Amino acid sequence: MLKVVFHEAYMARYPTGAVETPARVRSIMGNLQGCYEVVVPRPASKEDLLRAHTPDHLTQVQLEGKAVWEAAVLAAGGALCAARLTAQSRQPVFAAVRPPGHHAGRNRYGGFCFFNNMAVSLLALLHDGTVKRAAVIDFDMHRGDGTAEIFNGDSRCLFLDVSSAEKECFVQNIAGFLDALPLVDIIGISAGFDMHLKDWGGCLSNSDYHHIGRLLGETARRKAFGRVFAVLEGGYMPHELGKAVYAFCRGLEGKELIDVTPMTRP
Repeated sequence: MLKVVFHEAYMARYPTGAVETPARVRSIMGNLQGCYEVVVPRPASKEDLLRAHTPDHLTQVQLEGKAVWEAAVLAAGGALCAARLTAQSRQPVFAAVRPPGHHAGRNRYGGFCFFNNMAVSLLALLHDGTVKRAAVIDFDMHRGDGTAEIFNGDSRCLFLDVSSAEKECFVQNIAGFLDALPLVDIIGISAGFDMHLKDWGGCLSNSDYHHIGRLLGETARRKAFGRVFAVLEGGYMPHELGKAVYAFCRGLEGKELIDVTPMTRP
């Protein structure tokens, strides 16, 4: 049974981009709460953060103010909580966190991202020996440049960024990567929903996200011992975001979705 990682503090306001609002996670939880068990995370430790970032990076985020620091540390902690949950239970987990993280590099931040939530979580599991090899699939509209930078040259982590794919082959690109994926210990998903038909990308329907979730869930059960977790990245139309995330989660746990728009592609 899929679990959701969420903290009420993810709905706090802090200085960020105008579109990265608390309404995003409010919409998600409005669709997920009551359907799944909710797990409340703790903030990431500085030790956790320093596996992905430099000391100077941490200092610079602190200079953004207490509200930003507390939000960013808690988001990284939420991703780490999700990774540990799936490592233990071998069941899918969705982390409904904000701020997002995939643009944050070792010593830089931007694009609404302060700490790289995905990198913090996987590097912790790799460090303590919980896993030895991981895969990351990023299907946000925008390139996960921070994640690519942090894992560049690290043979322990395979990385697929789908952002550069043509719209017509977005889902097929994910399927092809998953077909070729060797056995790994865990799959992390940077789950951005800004490619939605009614979001910036104008491409994917809720049924597409359900299909993507099903592909990833099935692959995790065959090639990653069932260990798969997703961390929220983009998606900026709150009314649509919650429905898209729900569709994705249903797919990730291998369940059907009823009353959604037909897929945009066969």
